[in-house]
Amino acid sequence: MRVAIIDANYKDAKFQGLAASWLRWEAQRAGADVVAVESADVALVTVSSQQGVSDVRRVRKTIPERVPVIIGGGGAWGPAVFRGLCDCVCVGEGQRFIRTMLADGLAAARALPECWNWEESRPVVPSTAFPWDVPPLRHPDGTVRVFGARGCQRKCLFCQTGWEQRYMQNPNPALVAAQITGLKRAGHKVAVVTNDGAADNYASALGQQEFVSATVEKLLQMPITRAWAKSIRVGVEGVSERLRNAVGKPVTNDDLSSLTLRAWANGVGVRWFFIAGLPGETDEDWIELRGLVDSIRYATKGVVMANFHAFIPQPATPLCVLPLKDEYWERFEEFRRWFFHGPGFTRRMQIVAPAQYKGRMARACESMAATEGELRRGWAKDDAPNWRVKYLLTPDQMRSIAVKYMERLTCPP
Repeated sequence: MRVAIIDANYKDAKFQGLAASWLRWEAQRAGADVVAVESADVALVTVSSQQGVSDVRRVRKTIPERVPVIIGGGGAWGPAVFRGLCDCVCVGEGQRFIRTMLADGLAAARALPECWNWEESRPVVPSTAFPWDVPPLRHPDGTVRVFGARGCQRKCLFCQTGWEQRYMQNPNPALVAAQITGLKRAGHKVAVVTNDGAADNYASALGQQEFVSATVEKLLQMPITRAWAKSIRVGVEGVSERLRNAVGKPVTNDDLSSLTLRAWANGVGVRWFFIAGLPGETDEDWIELRGLVDSIRYATKGVVMANFHAFIPQPATPLCVLPLKDEYWERFEEFRRWFFHGPGFTRRMQIVAPAQYKGRMARACESMAATEGELRRGWAKDDAPNWRVKYLLTPDQMRSIAVKYMERLTCPP
């Protein structure tokens, strides 16, 4: 079988991300010919998120009509948005699908439980059989990636990664450590693919890292020094403790500021990532954020980059059930006025704004494969288009958790 491998994430075909690089390795190992799309029997298109649908449209125009198109990658966990752009979607890990296709033909692969076929209504069961035997892969940024874990141990109520599949660690951590050591000795930059950079014990093999993305809980247990990382990235999420507790990421302002001040004292940079517009957010949550800024303003060195991202519902998560409301931008603007034009300014902090309402809605429609009206209504009674996929939670479980989340926010402790 002759296959074309196309990474929709890059306009320049010479770049291929991790999913496409793995596909090439898997196909060549099975004896398939990897060819230009004009000569292919099938086109395998990878995309990292549902919001890459416009890139898939661009790629689809370059593929001859006679060539079947299969989409996979991170975006395939929300397959409904790709209607009209492919013949089918491989949901989850792709090893069994590809091996079946190459050995027994495309029809056999399309009959697998993880295949989303447009003409069918059967449930789609994502494959979770990750190819742990894959060798280290070079990312287009030049860093070589080794694979430490899949999924996420935490179950934050907004996060697709935690709810689309169960958390799995590499079953051979000694091999991962040996790969890291060998690659470092050969002069390569190395990174471990994992959702919590402080959770896996590879620090001694990695040496100094450009940055580590991890939870406050884990970072507080680590020796935050320049020898370990040049900077740390922290998913703070809610702008207040109340919201963080509600979504399942209980980070206190005191712990966050303490961690930040310790990192700065040791010459380590810090980034905070917030979600603006979580369901149930109020003016008081943003006012509390001012206190967090006050807690770092008198440090003698260091600058935290505070990145705000607008809440976007994801189809595997409980919070996708709730109606989407446009209420965060005015609150962010008031916070920004307090910071830049009021008493809040400090050189210890820089701010990156979230998307405004129009941009947020466009991304949300892609993420959920839904219309604006459907997102405003929510999914309390209707099933979302992607819910043919069997995520970790059933639709009714998502609804129940969403109700409890709102009760937690509105009822006094």
